[in-house]
Amino acid sequence: MPEIWVAGFPSFYGGADVELDHNIDLWTQFGVDVHLVPMFGQDPRMVELCQARGCTVHQYQPNIFRDKLVVSFCNGAFLDRLPEIIEQGRPRRIIWFNCMTWNFDKELTAHKNGWIDEFGFVSEYQRKWLTPKLEEVGGPIRCFEGYRAYFNVDNRSQRIAFEYRPPQDWFAMGRISRDDAQKFSPDMWDLFYKVCSPRPTKSLILGYGPNAQSRCGSPPAGLDWLTWAPGSIPVRDFYQRVHCVIHKTGGSRESYCRVVPECYAFGVPVIVEDEYAFPEIIIDGVTGFRCKSSAEMSFRASELAFDESRRKKMIFAARDFLKGHMGNQDACWKPWRNVV
Repeated sequence: MPEIWVAGFPSFYGGADVELDHNIDLWTQFGVDVHLVPMFGQDPRMVELCQARGCTVHQYQPNIFRDKLVVSFCNGAFLDRLPEIIEQGRPRRIIWFNCMTWNFDKELTAHKNGWIDEFGFVSEYQRKWLTPKLEEVGGPIRCFEGYRAYFNVDNRSQRIAFEYRPPQDWFAMGRISRDDAQKFSPDMWDLFYKVCSPRPTKSLILGYGPNAQSRCGSPPAGLDWLTWAPGSIPVRDFYQRVHCVIHKTGGSRESYCRVVPECYAFGVPVIVEDEYAFPEIIIDGVTGFRCKSSAEMSFRASELAFDESRRKKMIFAARDFLKGHMGNQDACWKPWRNVV
């Protein structure tokens, strides 16, 4: 069987580790023998799910990747250990994905030393930000061409279930992220407060913690809100409670944003900034809204609250787009079949 060895481990939340989780679904569906090497820990529940898919989990040793095809999704511990990995037995091929829009120092060092064979990019926007610095320190890079961030609409670990859920007693707006100050905009509460609806509104935030609190401050009086700490409820439970997601960052320069295909998959319209990688994955006014300002984001959410027929049309258009692009198994498998 063809093999892929992963330096890292999937997770139930977090962009890179969830992206890996979906890629495991893709690889195993096409008969790849997947070997996982956790670099700094793993959730026992995810271990069970990976083993149920036929994956083998190994304990890290410096020579474990010798002569192997190695893939790593933004795993800093892999970069930390890459010098000893190379010394103990060079992998046959290393494909590295930096899921941010800035370079890591050890990533630059690895490229300068010729240790990374191919760089994978989740969007053209990300490639534009990361390539110049890499080429400045180490010369031209070799890209893992044709990569698409696969999204399995039937992913078992997240128990994704598409459902059209019209509002009943209230209209709920949502925000989901990790507790990183750069992921939250300082005017988040004001943005939610300005949404108008024929029903009472609720503002629900998953991933809210002290860092988000320091950036956003306290919600205004009169706003009906509820927050959860990161990972405190399943992702599916969050999406099943909201009628739209308003995703404005605090300047984190989204390289792709896993929230978008998640919204598509669960049947939740998404409202984002008209910036970063969003133009590559959102058709404005069709699969979601891309907005120039916070005021426009509040207005678009109000539109959805008042126009259920439009909200419903957007939900199903987004679902179709997901299945034809990020959820297209054959298209997403195409670059992998040439390397395994």
